[in-house]
Amino acid sequence: MQDAPPKTRPSFSIDEDRPSDWFEPLYSGASKSGDGVPWANMDTHPSFSRWLDVHPVSGEGKTALVVGCGMGDDAIKLESLGFAVTAFDVAASAIDLCKQRFPESTVEFLQADLLEDQPGWRGAFDFVLEIFTVQALPPKYESQLIESISDFVAPEGTLLVVAEVSDEARDFVNGPPWVLTPDHVEAFVSCGQQLIETTAETTGSHVGKATYVSEFRKRATGAD
Repeated sequence: MQDAPPKTRPSFSIDEDRPSDWFEPLYSGASKSGDGVPWANMDTHPSFSRWLDVHPVSGEGKTALVVGCGMGDDAIKLESLGFAVTAFDVAASAIDLCKQRFPESTVEFLQADLLEDQPGWRGAFDFVLEIFTVQALPPKYESQLIESISDFVAPEGTLLVVAEVSDEARDFVNGPPWVLTPDHVEAFVSCGQQLIETTAETTGSHVGKATYVSEFRKRATGAD
């Protein structure tokens, strides 16, 4: 749903029982240059870009999914690496902006809600990218979101998760964003992911003490 965590809280309230509703009014008031979206990088997310510098990947013959694609730049990066890319956001206006910005792209930009079941995407993607989406929704949804994201990854596929992290107890009141704790890594492992590597970046962290960049591999069916 976003490319980087908000530097300030949105100026409207969040309904905890309709936690995704705040994205549409934000994106509907934005421009395709990113004005109105406080977290828009208008380029590949820096943490993802640095990860790619160290872990070059080829997407030829592979599929990729971008969770909460925002303005669409990360999806375009994956497309440039050869992946057949699907990218979704809960805000229909965000998807419209992506299509306006990248009219020649083959990325399938779709409106979809991570809190709703997406049966056609289960185990369907060789590479799944998640940047700051889990922490953009209230903490009570964290387990559901992590399970859904994990479910998208094909057996032996790669999941890359970028999250703002603090060692302090989670603030269940003030948000978004609701900064994660290091325990989110183990939560993904509990959902069938094997942790390959976590890097803690402190430079450029906005609302947490560090940005965790965690690479996982989905365990093959039947693996211990």
